[in-house]
Amino acid sequence: MTNAKLLVVADDFTGGLDTGVQFARQGIATRVVVNPDGTEDWTQTDGEVLVAVAESRHLSPEAAYATVFRIVAEARRAGIPYVYKKTDSALRGNIGAELSATLRASGADMLFFLPAFPRLGRTTAGGRHYIDGVPVSASVFGRDPLNPVPESDVRRLIATQTDVPVSNAAPDTLTAGRGICVVDAQSDADLERAGAGIEAMGALSVSAGCAGFAAFLPSLLRLKAGSPPAMPALGDGLMVICGSVNPITRRQLDWAQSQGFARLRLTPAQKLEGDAIPLPLPGTKWLILDANDPDPDNAPTLAHMRARGYDLDEARRRITASLAEALAAVEPEWSGALLITGGDTLIRCLTRLGAHGIEPMLELFPGVVLSKCGLSGRDRFVISKSGGFGWQTLLTDLQELIQRA
Repeated sequence: MTNAKLLVVADDFTGGLDTGVQFARQGIATRVVVNPDGTEDWTQTDGEVLVAVAESRHLSPEAAYATVFRIVAEARRAGIPYVYKKTDSALRGNIGAELSATLRASGADMLFFLPAFPRLGRTTAGGRHYIDGVPVSASVFGRDPLNPVPESDVRRLIATQTDVPVSNAAPDTLTAGRGICVVDAQSDADLERAGAGIEAMGALSVSAGCAGFAAFLPSLLRLKAGSPPAMPALGDGLMVICGSVNPITRRQLDWAQSQGFARLRLTPAQKLEGDAIPLPLPGTKWLILDANDPDPDNAPTLAHMRARGYDLDEARRRITASLAEALAAVEPEWSGALLITGGDTLIRCLTRLGAHGIEPMLELFPGVVLSKCGLSGRDRFVISKSGGFGWQTLLTDLQELIQRA
């Protein structure tokens, strides 16, 4: 049996970390497991929170359902009393399939789903989801090249992948029932009120949302807090490994470059064919390794893909592999911090570096997580974030933070 009190199931690595850190930063022992496949007893932990990264965002709905169902069922058999299905704050991925799998595997009658993250401008009103006041399907996430969000009505979006009944309620009008209930929230106060209502009706055994509602679970579940991790010295400089093509991230990179960061854009051949990537390391402290073309539509890379017959999944695998190889070549000599953006890029980079465990520590800014991972007998501090998180000056704000640490 396990000592874990809460299982968090995330569909990608950055999402698992930005939710796990909501507990770790309060000194709550948190373990992160990537792609538990049932070949070992992955539920064993002395900590109170177990984060399972399902890597299901790019799977088919059927495969995502099966993966999440198995993970939740195994956790239930291990005796973990609470399950939280972490979803993307912009509703990318297999939302309906994974929520229904979580509900059915848990054995509960109802799952309350709180997708809002007000601190990052993600809000839900009348069952519709918004990014900075714009319906999510009309935002940059509606045009995401890998996981576009075609529908802003969360109920309709869920219903495209499941026949489980879906309803909507305001934070102060929650009632028991059956199926999935999408809960509106436009502020942290709304999330707090909703959490109190869910707790009062004894329905916290299974719930869902992003890191926004997860921040309230430590108090709702009465998890044992300890001493918060101390802010470590992060070294001399910052290397940004960017596998995200999200326009939010591109604006951050453009701003950092305008403020003095060196920026190396990979050519299509370097990204997709593994051509050598010469990195300008001597004397460089603030460096961006970027998988984006100068063209905002990434037309040269798309043309290369078409010429070679690569689909988006194959291109994604090749690009993250190339970034990981470039990082592995220089990481032993790099004395600064690392920032890796995009869940696929993060997991490929850490796997290539031979990381044998990762521990979320602190949330440096909303959605920006500092973790510690073990590399060949030494610790390496890694900063991670989703491609769709953060404001324009994020990288230079991190630069100032690193210089002060």
